[in-house]
Amino acid sequence: MAIHIHYQDDTGDHERDYEQWRGLLLTVSNAPKPALRLRTAAGKRMRLDVGDLPLLWAEIDEAYYGVSIYRHLPQHQDWLPTISSADVQQIASASASVEQQKRLWLKHFVQALRNVDISCLSDGLWSLEYCDGSQICHPHWRGKYRLRDWNLGGGDEDFRLLHAPVVYLDWCMSGNGQVLNVFAPQRKDSGRVKWWRKLVRAGQLPPILAWYIHGLNAYLILDGHDRLQACLLEGVRPAFAVLTSFYEVAVQSDPRREQAILHQVNLVAERISQGTHINPDSFVSMQKLLAQAFDRRPMRRFITRSTASLQPQIWQDEVSAFMHRKGQPEAFYLEGL
Repeated sequence: MAIHIHYQDDTGDHERDYEQWRGLLLTVSNAPKPALRLRTAAGKRMRLDVGDLPLLWAEIDEAYYGVSIYRHLPQHQDWLPTISSADVQQIASASASVEQQKRLWLKHFVQALRNVDISCLSDGLWSLEYCDGSQICHPHWRGKYRLRDWNLGGGDEDFRLLHAPVVYLDWCMSGNGQVLNVFAPQRKDSGRVKWWRKLVRAGQLPPILAWYIHGLNAYLILDGHDRLQACLLEGVRPAFAVLTSFYEVAVQSDPRREQAILHQVNLVAERISQGTHINPDSFVSMQKLLAQAFDRRPMRRFITRSTASLQPQIWQDEVSAFMHRKGQPEAFYLEGL
């Protein structure tokens, strides 16, 4: 049974720049229990399951300095339909506009998510935001931060991260924003990776679909493991389509503030009518302030839904067994933002 997904252009919320395109706003309904399910144990311990199998475990520091993540890293699986050469050519030829192609790729992912067996989608509001790989609006802190400063050009550190079973994300003062693979990387000379490398050089690579996990302050790749590997080998920063769930909070109007802003706008308008020169930058700032003062869009509060259905002792036993099988590896440390 297909998931119902209604989508429209997303221009953000009350706390974002007014009327700036971000991606697509999704309203999901008729979704079955997600096959990708986050379960919690005693609040600071988590396990991400795919069906009935653990995919990764995580534990937040007692003082919330960061999070340790233990990754099973199974062999690659296609959770979404494989992107074909025909898909790439169709979108490349559909529009000469880069902006339009971004929209088409996001719509492609929406269509794919409607009929997949393994999905993280649940009923409610979601955003599917396009990111060029350098900056994105970070849900946890509302500002703009890099997803990751990749060591482009085949740096050893990035490929070590792809294989590391244990990762520590330092949250520092502004979170981490790391993108993590959930499958083991394929061989660099595999046919799929080599094909994606050709598309990287041609400038036709589709974005990587990632899911923002609020409790980890990180992003998990849902589709595009081989594309990420191709980008790292070619030294090109990848683009991302970031899937995030949220709920909305109504904005309360502030009549006194609105009247004060209107008063200042009228004063500036009067000065302009009298021939007074106004700095263009100041004028643009005033326009933004005016728009935001009367912006009635609700504020978004990002949340990753989970179930408190995991016993702490079970979590501890599973992680202890995992570490024993892996030979007690040291955590791959990733500095915070």
